[in-house]
Amino acid sequence: MTLLEGELAAYLVISFIKGAMEVLDAFYPNCKNTDSFCLPSNSSQRERVYSMRCRLTIIPLLSLFLCSLVLLSCGSQTKPSNLEGTLSEISSIEGSELPKYLENLDRVDPIAPYYKDPATKESTLQFFSSLTRSENVARVILDNADKFGVRPSLAFALALEESNFQVDAINKNGDSVDRGLFQLNSKSYPKLAVQDFYDPEMNARYGISHLKSCLSEAGNEVAGLAMYNAGNGRVTRGATPKKTLNYISRIFAYEDNISSLFAAKVMAANRPATPGLAKLVAESVSMGLMADSAQKN
Repeated sequence: MTLLEGELAAYLVISFIKGAMEVLDAFYPNCKNTDSFCLPSNSSQRERVYSMRCRLTIIPLLSLFLCSLVLLSCGSQTKPSNLEGTLSEISSIEGSELPKYLENLDRVDPIAPYYKDPATKESTLQFFSSLTRSENVARVILDNADKFGVRPSLAFALALEESNFQVDAINKNGDSVDRGLFQLNSKSYPKLAVQDFYDPEMNARYGISHLKSCLSEAGNEVAGLAMYNAGNGRVTRGATPKKTLNYISRIFAYEDNISSLFAAKVMAANRPATPGLAKLVAESVSMGLMADSAQKN
């Protein structure tokens, strides 16, 4: 069993325990609270619930202990990974070089290498086809993200926020209309015919090209996404509206979720296509599981 499989097993065990507790509460919704346990008034039912809760109190402790053993075992069997090399590299950096090192760190793209690799291209396309409910939509976004040098996860997160992957999405803004996957504005693209806005390939090409232009002009992703949503002029003047900040926050949250799902569904089933992605698989899945657990709690 690998470290990734151990983490997934631990998550499933904990989810099972929480589910069992919820089932018990559902069977006895009208019980009265005591010092330690929620017990029904009927004596025979009280004994039964008390016994079940005692077992469910012990099971988590045993489960956590067993999961710890599994994770330790997985960790001991894992071969030295790129994480060790990264830590070694960082530890050798002089204090005076730290600011420069941080400035040069780029966000790793976990998806593009898999789409470019013939061995994993089809599984990558299938994943995003399921996400968008359309192979054509998935393909045009992946192809144009690659063409313009935009992270696929960011491009898909933007399309999810703009149109929920609906090629016929439309939003009227008084004197203009936003249409299609990336909600291209009629005033920004006056030469496009109405039907062109609803063509997935054309909309993705113009939308991702415009996103790339905004990112390049802004110099960072936050300002770039703000320009895409609110326009270059408002952002440059420092008049970015609050709704645009919320818009950016949602896109980054979508991107994190997409990357975590991709790591669990595609990356975990294939060998890493590029150095450093083995570390990213574990990190992405761990972050996704912790976020999911936090939401349930």
